Amino acid sequence: MDAPAGLTLDPATVHRTVLPNGLTVLVRRDPSAPVVAIVTHVRAGYFDESDDVVGIAHVLEHMYFKGTPSRGVGEIARQTKAVGGYLNAGTIYDHTSYYTVLPSSGFVPGLDVQFDAYANSLIDAGELGREIEVIIEEARRKADNPGAVTVETLYELLHDQHRMRRWRIGREPGLRALGQPDLLRFYRNYYRPSNTILVIAGDVDPVTAIREVEQRYGMLPAGEPVRDIGPAETERAPFRYRELEGDVAQTQIALGWRTPGTLDPDTPVLDLLAVVLGSGRASRLYRAVRERSLAQGISAYDYTPTELGVFVVHAETRPETAGEAARAAWEQIAALREQAPAPIEIERAQRLYESRWLRRFENMEGQANYLAEWEALGGWQRGEEYFDRLMSATPAQVRDAAARWLDPRHASMVVYRPRDAAPLAGDSGAARALLGDGVGTVEMRAASLPSPASAVAGRPVLEREEAGVRVYRSAAGVPILVRRKPGAAIVHAGVYFLGGASSEPADRAGLTTMLARMAVKGTSSRTAAQIAEEGELLGGSVAGGAGADSFGWSVSVPAHRFDAAVALLADVVQRPAIPEDALATERAIAIADVASLRDDMSRYPVRLATSAAYPGHPYGVPVSGTEASLAQLDRMMLRTWHEAQVQRGAAVAAVVGDVDPDEAAQVMARELAALQPAAASSAARADWRAAGSRVEESRDKKQTALTLLYPGPARDDDDRFAAQLLVGIASGLGGRFFDELRDKQSLCYTVQAFHADRRLAGTFGAYIATSPDKEDVAREGLLREIARLRDELVTHEELTRAQTYATGTHAIRQQSGAAVLGEVVDAWLFGRLDELPAYEARIRAVTRERLREVALRYLAPELRVEGIVRGKAV
Repeated sequence: MDAPAGLTLDPATVHRTVLPNGLTVLVRRDPSAPVVAIVTHVRAGYFDESDDVVGIAHVLEHMYFKGTPSRGVGEIARQTKAVGGYLNAGTIYDHTSYYTVLPSSGFVPGLDVQFDAYANSLIDAGELGREIEVIIEEARRKADNPGAVTVETLYELLHDQHRMRRWRIGREPGLRALGQPDLLRFYRNYYRPSNTILVIAGDVDPVTAIREVEQRYGMLPAGEPVRDIGPAETERAPFRYRELEGDVAQTQIALGWRTPGTLDPDTPVLDLLAVVLGSGRASRLYRAVRERSLAQGISAYDYTPTELGVFVVHAETRPETAGEAARAAWEQIAALREQAPAPIEIERAQRLYESRWLRRFENMEGQANYLAEWEALGGWQRGEEYFDRLMSATPAQVRDAAARWLDPRHASMVVYRPRDAAPLAGDSGAARALLGDGVGTVEMRAASLPSPASAVAGRPVLEREEAGVRVYRSAAGVPILVRRKPGAAIVHAGVYFLGGASSEPADRAGLTTMLARMAVKGTSSRTAAQIAEEGELLGGSVAGGAGADSFGWSVSVPAHRFDAAVALLADVVQRPAIPEDALATERAIAIADVASLRDDMSRYPVRLATSAAYPGHPYGVPVSGTEASLAQLDRMMLRTWHEAQVQRGAAVAAVVGDVDPDEAAQVMARELAALQPAAASSAARADWRAAGSRVEESRDKKQTALTLLYPGPARDDDDRFAAQLLVGIASGLGGRFFDELRDKQSLCYTVQAFHADRRLAGTFGAYIATSPDKEDVAREGLLREIARLRDELVTHEELTRAQTYATGTHAIRQQSGAAVLGEVVDAWLFGRLDELPAYEARIRAVTRERLREVALRYLAPELRVEGIVRGKAV
């Protein structure tokens, strides 16, 4: 198998130091971008909690940001924003991780903030009481997430003794019982240098970085934590089943097995098995379940938080197909226990895993977390050993691991269904009988890699180079944009079109999204299976997507597979077959997706508000369509739409990666020779026509989710930069919404502002999820903060911090080739390429007075629209 560069980290670039007090420090210099990531990895998580303090590790994670003797509440986040970076944290079973990503020019102040929060957290009793209320809101939010409820119930069912059986975030009574002494005891015991790994990755000098670390962390006292080791599982449990019901739109199904920990020799093989089963459109579960319209989504993974693991197959399905979906998935697992997968399946899975591995190294945050996680397991080099074992695994080893660990006698199964749906099984015996003892089959052919087009196309003409982008034209006039990204292991390519959803007839909403989905379901020369297999053998997958104003298809693969990937991409874009049987499947799944949107407490309130804000306009209808409009779509509509919007659409092709621009442009021009570009069709005006309206639904949920929506600047309006800064001032850690409604009033876990600058009109929104009895207080709080943006000038400090944060995070995003591709295409379709280097100047040019003018213009009380999903008060 050919191996791209960049699969491993050069040991010479990683500097490891252990301070006298036991702190392990890893510094990796990567000058490819002016960015640095700082990760503090504390080896303390849910596994370290005794049953009387379940959730304490996560509570302490929250308190990390609640102040030190030298930094008040909110200052940790605000000071990080002030140097252009962001920070956050996460708690899991075996560790708690705190991370900061910022421009490398802000490394020293960023490190200073991280050190202070780690070493000097106050854990003030009053702040703790307020934060406990926030965490209870987070727990309620999680209880409203059907997928989370299903998977954690599966973990509980799989374990009798081990601490993984517990609802990891904690339950409300236990959380309320936690006091300051509990937190201080846990903090002082586990947050010790010997129990911590500090990783710095990015454009920093290792010697200087280690000196800065020593000056701060070197003064901390040494000492070993006293571990509270929970009980281990002694026996493998028999087959178990649990069925839940609730106010959900679709049925969740989870099958699971206990598996070994990360360092067990079988674990990389089980990881590979999960890819064979459930990653990509050529995987067994996708073909046997998703392609038969038995579920709209299905996945498999082996999750190993250090000392043990769980192998999970998780599906979301319509209630009426739940039983058949579960049986089909079960049969595929049985097949891999009985017979080794074909060599081509292993190669496909390894190529996908290889690309996933490369993508993790694309940015400094990914590198830092990789180093921290593997160092915690005994040495960061173990990651490479793990990768080598996975990439050398054989079909027989995969079969043996499946037989050893995925024994049907020791599986557990959880079903979470709508309350009005019929029960799936009455008990474990009935569930096991439902699954049956069949062995599934999926035909795997010996796929070949895509061949370049045989048609001769004229050499593309180089028009100009602007903002680091070389602009070419194909013989037919298709613009081809190439942005070289030296050193990037992954190359990203796409073909995009102006128009789409905003140009759709009212009764055909979702037409463009359906076309994007159907293009990968077969072409005049390839079946859907061939498209999936060929793409995944390249280490990627052709993916289509549609937005309100544009749509397209893209692929990303290791750079040395670029030519073949573009050949496949071009076939999908130019020659979709749109087979009737695949259309029936995709239409049914799309309709199910529309129904399942109601279970998303984040997106659905926004959708309700948007429908009221733009009645009768495509912006007021989901890009994915409605159940009624999707039901009408047929093959002829899609073929006609493809001819109008793609074959003769307003096209642009783009490439970002470590490629020769002339050669990349030649490949794109050759493969896309069938496109005949034309001007985009005009779109209807998008007027804000439902001011003052409120759209609401009542649900049996733990929380109420509320969206306040206002008009905002469109994509071509210079006011969009001011709108972005208003969002930065209002939202995120250290923002006004967060400080006032979460930190001070404990109304919520999630509160945010957002701005969308579409081609025809923009929107400014505010979102909060809170307990149903706090809805009015939450609304009043949001309205009060929005009024302050209208009525008062923001402070000089707030403006400067927001500007630095906007430009800093913009620079951080440049690490991602996919983000750069999106930015280049967006500038071409909706603006000009010379916008790209002007971003910082445009942000810095915004004044306090301009911010207030924009707030007054768009955030007027009479323009407000509300979308509400109202939970059930306790």
